[in-house]
Amino acid sequence: MSSSDFGKLKEMASARLDIVILHSQKGGPGKTTLSCNMAHELAKRGNKTILIDLDIAQPTIQHIFKIPDKKIKHTINDILMGKKKVSEDVVLKTKYPNLHLIVAKENVEYGEGLLSLLEDIQQYSFFALHEMTKFLKRMGFRYVVYDLAPGYRMESVNAAAIADARIFVIRPSTFSFEGAKQMLRDIYKKLDIRSLSFFVFNQLPPKLKDESQKLLEDWKDELIKIYKPDKITFLDFLPISFDVMEQGIKGEYIFPEDSILYEKLSEMVDKVIQNIDEMKKNRA
Repeated sequence: MSSSDFGKLKEMASARLDIVILHSQKGGPGKTTLSCNMAHELAKRGNKTILIDLDIAQPTIQHIFKIPDKKIKHTINDILMGKKKVSEDVVLKTKYPNLHLIVAKENVEYGEGLLSLLEDIQQYSFFALHEMTKFLKRMGFRYVVYDLAPGYRMESVNAAAIADARIFVIRPSTFSFEGAKQMLRDIYKKLDIRSLSFFVFNQLPPKLKDESQKLLEDWKDELIKIYKPDKITFLDFLPISFDVMEQGIKGEYIFPEDSILYEKLSEMVDKVIQNIDEMKKNRA
């Protein structure tokens, strides 16, 4: 980057950059769809927002936003492995105003090739994520939303460590609940410094029986008790939407504004950004 280019970036620098990550213990709870919709909502409100795909083994954001291969010069893989410094040619525009992407590379070798790739990413990811945060602030971004790989991947843990807000997405199943308890104990309780944690139950079936609803409420209370009430915030119970599922068949994943999911997502975004604002105000 030339000195003149750097000067332009510095002039555009945002006064504040907030980082939100979405994470899960296993794949399948709808984390990526929520990531895309949260980033879209933040951008829709007039914030310069970037959505970054950190699910290296199973990236999908390129396809959700219909970005053709020919438009992609570099991916997050190159940055996390130290092959390329973050720059403007990594950032992709979308058809939505204020919403940009950094995508992950899909055509990786599996077996030993994939293991080698993931090991390289572990080695460089913490430094690379810090450098990317500084660059994105200079670029004038207000919000960064990371869609993390599920589980204990090192790059996911590193992103969770630098986040202002972490949103843990849980399916309404015993398996997902037990996994959430384990991850909260193993990782999230150690990342309390200077950041916030949230959790949401996603993909609830319609017309839950009273005993099932009661069990979910008990799970919610147990997770809060494990983490401590002043350290984690429950966001919502989100229902399965058959209309949104049908949209997915046609390759559309952004929630329509007249849907209950959009209403609940908007309320989630309000709660997250209000909590971040309050945290940073108290810290100042």
